[in-house]
Amino acid sequence: MSLLKLLIKSYLGALACIIIISNSLHAQTNDPVQIATEYYNQGDLEKAKDEFKKLARNKRNIPRIHETYFRLLLTIEDFDEAEKYLGNVIKNYPDNFTYEVDLGVLYRTMNQEERANQLLDQVVIKVTNRSALDKRSNETRMLAQTFFEKNFRDKALDTYINGRSIMGQEDLFALDLARVYQLMNKKQPMISEYLNFSKNQPQNLNYVKNSLQRYLPEAEDLDTLEMTLYTVIQKEAGNSTYNDLLVWTHLQQKNFPAALRQARALDKRLANNGDNIMNVGMISFRNNEYKTSKKAFDYIIEEFPESPSKRLASRYLLLSEEEVLKNSYPIDSSAIRDLISRYEVFISESRDVFSIMESQRRIALLQAFQLNEIEKAIETLTGMLKQQVGRHNVVAEAKMDLADIYLLNKEPWESILLYGQVERMFRDEPLGYMAKLKSAKLSYFKGDFELAQSNLDILKLATSREIANDALDLSILIKNNTVFDSTDVVMQEYANIELMLFQNQKKQALAAMDSMLVKYNYHSIVDEVLYLQAQTELELGHIEKALLSLDKIKEAHYFEILGDDALFLMGTIYQDSLGDNETAMGLFNDLLTKFPGSIYVAEARTRFRELRGDFNNEN
Repeated sequence: MSLLKLLIKSYLGALACIIIISNSLHAQTNDPVQIATEYYNQGDLEKAKDEFKKLARNKRNIPRIHETYFRLLLTIEDFDEAEKYLGNVIKNYPDNFTYEVDLGVLYRTMNQEERANQLLDQVVIKVTNRSALDKRSNETRMLAQTFFEKNFRDKALDTYINGRSIMGQEDLFALDLARVYQLMNKKQPMISEYLNFSKNQPQNLNYVKNSLQRYLPEAEDLDTLEMTLYTVIQKEAGNSTYNDLLVWTHLQQKNFPAALRQARALDKRLANNGDNIMNVGMISFRNNEYKTSKKAFDYIIEEFPESPSKRLASRYLLLSEEEVLKNSYPIDSSAIRDLISRYEVFISESRDVFSIMESQRRIALLQAFQLNEIEKAIETLTGMLKQQVGRHNVVAEAKMDLADIYLLNKEPWESILLYGQVERMFRDEPLGYMAKLKSAKLSYFKGDFELAQSNLDILKLATSREIANDALDLSILIKNNTVFDSTDVVMQEYANIELMLFQNQKKQALAAMDSMLVKYNYHSIVDEVLYLQAQTELELGHIEKALLSLDKIKEAHYFEILGDDALFLMGTIYQDSLGDNETAMGLFNDLLTKFPGSIYVAEARTRFRELRGDFNNEN
């Protein structure tokens, strides 16, 4: 009996649940709003309109039906009904600006732009004043966002600007305005608002820098930022945030001298032990701007003798001076010897074994490649490598240096062994790739182009962009100049010349180049030979001869692969060596105009602007 009762009870409970669910589903399907919406979704717009019109008579339905009903009325272009509907809604919900904005949408759809503007201007004033009275900015921000969503972008701007004015806060809504200007592609006002945002919020400076980097991709955009900063700095001379941004801007432009000037001014204001200058120096060094990095590190040592960065600055000052000397022609042997002496002083004062080894490496390279003291260089490196320091980068670099010096000394088999050791020791690492690249270059010198090419094909995928680019350049050189020459005679002659130059036999190399230019006057390798000839003459201090070779590329091989290289090198010679700024400007302008994708564009622009005097008014 109890079991029967239990079964009956369970059955009745289940039946009750079914009835409740059924009633609920029935109620849902009889929901007038859902019915009207279903008609709309099925495309029965007239029935949907009738249902929504009935529902609109009850103000409580408005929040649920408004968006769909208004969209329906616009779709069927029943503008009279839409205006009447919105008039009633606004009367019932006078504080909800969304409906007034939609009335503006209606007027715009009806091509009544003036009427829409008058209405929305009133909405802006009403809402921003109300926000000011309540001392809340949220409603103003919400109105602006609504305007933006409804494609009234100018009204969104008006809302933010009017709200800022009424509330008396000049940086209020700065970030919101910056985003709107960015979406409207209005770079100048966007920049101004980001600067406005950073004015009193220096803790957000990195966010501003990241945003500007993202939204100012073109060089012209950075010029606009630079000019804007100069204007702002004149008005806000006491705000170091803008000087910081100007340093950052110059670094983005790769205008390292200007960045250093600004960093020094900023450092004096902040008294931060030269941290900004150290940063500019390191970035300049990594970008091969050694004259600027030398000035930066020298400034640290002179002005901040107690700085914790002094030791690092001393090391990088020597490295910067070395690069400046190696790239100044003709080579000043006495300056090289003086630099070696300073490296030796650095070694005597250093307690770090790896800093000592790095300095010994530099001394050996200077001895071998700048002073031709090959035996001394070999002695320096072999003595250093006898130290038991294990697997370390500086050891591998020293082995590759020693291999280079053996090649310089015409002992290629020793070089092959050392490159191989490093490659095995640092397999699938940048140093291993560098060793493989040097091995490929050695195969190239020997005329084994097939072996060189197989190594270069692997290196094109190297993780280091610099190594991959070097491998690609050599690979292209080989392919371009062997594809129609099954004997490889021309390529072998050119490789022999490069080996002569590596071994410091410049006069013999120049004679071989002259011979090649006569024998292979119409070969694709002519521009390569001319450019190499110009570089070699320049290293010997023969400026006019270098320009003559470069001018031949400019006139007869302009659109070859080295056309932009030739223009840039000519420009730097006229600017740095001859002081002919007008000719240099013309060459840099030619490069910018005719080779917009060149790797030299950034520096050419900086040099052009410097020659034009754009930086004369810097603070």
